[in-house]
Order: sequence, then structure tokens, then C-alpha cells
Amino acid sequence: TLDWPEHVKSMQANWIGRSEGAELEFVLDMPVSPNQRQSIPVFTSRPDTLFGVSYLAIAPDHPLVSREYLPAQCADAVLQCAQELINSQSGGGDRSQRTKAGVFTGLYARHPLDTNRRVPVYVADYVLSEYGTGAVMGVPAHDTRDYEFCQANAVPVHPPVIEPGSTDTGGDSAVFTGLGVLRNIPENGAFGGMSSKDAHLAIVAAAATRGLGKAVVNYRLRDWLLSRQRYWGAPVPVIHCQSCGAVPVPESDLPVKLPADVVLSGRGGSPLAHATDWLNCECPKCRQPAKRDTDTLDTFVDSSWYFLRYADPHNSALPFGSLAASAAMPVDIYIGGVEHAILHLLYSRFISKFLWKTG
Repeated sequence: TLDWPEHVKSMQANWIGRSEGAELEFVLDMPVSPNQRQSIPVFTSRPDTLFGVSYLAIAPDHPLVSREYLPAQCADAVLQCAQELINSQSGGGDRSQRTKAGVFTGLYARHPLDTNRRVPVYVADYVLSEYGTGAVMGVPAHDTRDYEFCQANAVPVHPPVIEPGSTDTGGDSAVFTGLGVLRNIPENGAFGGMSSKDAHLAIVAAAATRGLGKAVVNYRLRDWLLSRQRYWGAPVPVIHCQSCGAVPVPESDLPVKLPADVVLSGRGGSPLAHATDWLNCECPKCRQPAKRDTDTLDTFVDSSWYFLRYADPHNSALPFGSLAASAAMPVDIYIGGVEHAILHLLYSRFISKFLWKTG
């Protein structure tokens, strides 16, 4: 094992972003049909704050943001606002206002452990559909971002957790983000008096018993930019056919080589899309006219395994032989900036494990 410096370990942990918590379901108060239950699943790393939920926030492009689900009297205004938020997200916008922008949908969902509580559903700019479930629970008493949203949208604050040893005033003037003790108040039910750690487990268990929750582990590991619209890089070995769809290039035709007669203009998308002699080909399945994929793999793909080729550079049948690579690995010296410990080394580890697992 490598004895990484502490700051590198911290960078790696933050990049991977492992988070233990729960996925909880809030059932919509207004079902789509008598036989269909519509719910909003959310992930939280703090189930102990469940009784402090003041609202649910969904992404502007969440499936519920449609006329099929929105109350008729709210639909036009909500859809217009949601589109404005989508435009703001795609165009950058004022990041300082992002946590505050939102609109009430007119929808309510039932609290998973207290079905007498109706939780309002908002569209919020800070929620992105590509992260998690595209919905989060707002707990303003224990999250600064949620508190700012509530202040801007006049949403009440319910503080269920207090700092150990503090006076239980129940005020909402300060945001307490640490672990503490659940207040002995009716809203916390049987969980009042429990520590955050004990309440975390007990609340998840109670939600699971009702079929409205489960313990999960989430990761914030960033998506890898696998393909791009550039000339340099390994071409994606896929052929697109109108009849057969996306068809892998036969192994006998690999590797797909880049054409040499390409004009690099810097405009109009991938240069490969204009190399017609290379682009137009035959579908391996139906033998009808087809086109090659014009994306190329990012250089991270190559640099995540090329060191294995050095162990077996003259192998004309395989990228490398497993015995030769196993004998030469691991790499003795690695020279690179600290960012490589977060990006390149994690991706090369993934590729190495993939190659080992697939034989």
C-alpha cells in the first residue's frame, strides 16, 4: 500500500464523496389514480433530521414538473418558472442567488413517519436532475442552504435536533449543522431524547418497516469525460445504422484508425464528421450503408492503461499479455502533479480492476 500524505487522502475522499445515509419516500398527497401511488424518493445523509423537514425540493426538469401532475391553477406559473430556472442553470446565472430561487408547485407529500404532516413540494434551482434522485428534503434548521431557501420563500422552520447540553428553546434563529440530540417534543415522537447516531438507525429502520425507506451508500464521484468531439484520440468503435442502431465494430476490424486527410478548422463540430470517406461505411450486421461514430475517447482512456503496454511492447496479438504485465507491475516510480492522485490514478485503478476482472 502507498503511504499517501494526509492532504492527498482528503482530496481523494472528497472526490469519491462516499456518503452513508438513507433513501426515504414521500408519497404524494394527491395520487395520479386510485391504483397508483406516486412518491418522491430523496437521499439524505442525516435521517436524524427527518422530523425537521419543512419542504421537498425537486429539480426544474423533474418528471413531476408537468401538467400531468401539477394542479391546474398552478401549472402555467410553475412551468414558466421552471423553464427560467433551467435556462439559468444552463447559462450559469448568478450563483449567489441559486440557493434562493424556487417556486411552490401546489403539490404536497406525506411525511414517511408522520402521515398527518403534509410537506410542500417546491421546484428549486439548486437541485439538479442528474444528481441522486433529482429531489432533496429541505431541513432549514440544520442546513444553511435550506435555511436561506426558507427565508426567501417564507417556509417555516422546525428544529428537531439540538446541540447536547444546550437549552431547548426551539428557536429557529441559528442553524445547527452538527450531530446532537433529538428534542423531547411531540413532533419527534418516540425518537425524542435519542442521540443523532441512534436516531439515524432507528428512523431508517422505522421507515423500512413501512416500506418507505432503506439504508443506502451514495458516492459523489464525478462522471468521467469519456468521449469528445475532437480529432485527436481513439475513435469510438461503434457504427450507427438506421436499421440496426448502434453496432460495435467487429473485433477483426479493430483498431479503428483516424483518417489522415482531415481539415482541422475548429468549427462545425467534430472534424471526423466531415471526413466522408472515413465516416461512411457498411453496417456489420445488415450490410446496408451506415456511419461511424465521430466521437473520440478522451486521452485519459489511453493514459489509464498505456503503462501496461510497456511491459509487453512487441505483442502484436494483444494490448499486453497478462503474465508479462503481472510480472512487471506495479509501477515503481510515478512522476506527476498532485492532481494525478485524484484523477488519473483513480481512473487507472478502475481500468486495471476492469481488465483483471474480465480476464
